[in-house]
Amino acid sequence: MLWEKERSKMLKNSKFQIPNSKFQNSEHISFNHWSFTCLLGSGRFSFGGYWRLFVVWCLVLGISILAGCGKKLKEKETGIPVEVSPAQEKQLQEILKFTGDIEGKDQVKVFSKVPGKLIEYKVQEGESIKKEDAIALIDRDVTGFKFEPAPVEAPISGIVAKTYLDRGDNVSPQIPIAVIANIDEVKVKIEVAEVDYPKVKLGQSAKVTVDAYPDKEFIGKISKLSTLIDPNTRTATAEIIIPNQEHLLVPGMFARIRIFVGERKTLTIPLDGLLRMPGTGSFYCFKVENGKAKKVFLKIGIIQDNLVEVKEGLNHGDLVIVSGQGILEEGTSVKPVSTPGVEIKR
Repeated sequence: MLWEKERSKMLKNSKFQIPNSKFQNSEHISFNHWSFTCLLGSGRFSFGGYWRLFVVWCLVLGISILAGCGKKLKEKETGIPVEVSPAQEKQLQEILKFTGDIEGKDQVKVFSKVPGKLIEYKVQEGESIKKEDAIALIDRDVTGFKFEPAPVEAPISGIVAKTYLDRGDNVSPQIPIAVIANIDEVKVKIEVAEVDYPKVKLGQSAKVTVDAYPDKEFIGKISKLSTLIDPNTRTATAEIIIPNQEHLLVPGMFARIRIFVGERKTLTIPLDGLLRMPGTGSFYCFKVENGKAKKVFLKIGIIQDNLVEVKEGLNHGDLVIVSGQGILEEGTSVKPVSTPGVEIKR
């Protein structure tokens, strides 16, 4: 073949000779062997130089592999530093939270007994009025007759909480002209969920706060509790009466109510360790297990201050990661570091 003739010619002219004449004359020598022989014989490489280059390349590759393994081994031995806190049993208060609007304990709408036009209000919003005093005067609208202004009397003593009309507006017995409220005591109505209904009792204390006095707490009591649960809302209405001798609370204020319903010893973790699955109601945390982060789904209960009740998912003493969870995945190697003031038992 043509390439066999060319091989013989190149071998004769080459400075490099294959020491074994058997191979020089063999018709079965491979093409790759012949190509390598021609490459060396051409004078572009010396065999010794190529060998040295090969050895150096192997050394560089070996050092790189060892360095990478060493780095991974070091990470495996140390892990990512994370702050942890053990799951512990603690006393928690169970507190129900509600919102509502302040109303006068006795609060009524005032109507005129006769139709006509409003001449004037005798008292303004926020002013006190006694029962049977005139709150407004009405010009009776009767064609062909002229009457003395008709007074509209207050049905109870209290303050004028709201007026609805302006001078000259039409008045009828169906349209309220004002609201009078007795605010020596005020009330708040709340809606109690069906699941919490057994925990709420008549006479229970309630702590009430309003935005107008954020540092002041008002104490009231449950005075009414419906025995009917609304099938549409699954709630029952309760009413809380609050003493208000200083008249700090006025009708219309937004109120926040907390009712203490019990206390129990239960398993807890810091709130910082609790995570929530996006778009779901599922909660989870990372705990340390055999030097690795383990994702655990939780069933939680009371949340009080910086503590969360754990009903399912953890055991007493489990180390819960409370800082650094953002970069963790299931199985990530971690190095536990205790949070300030918390001792880790190993």
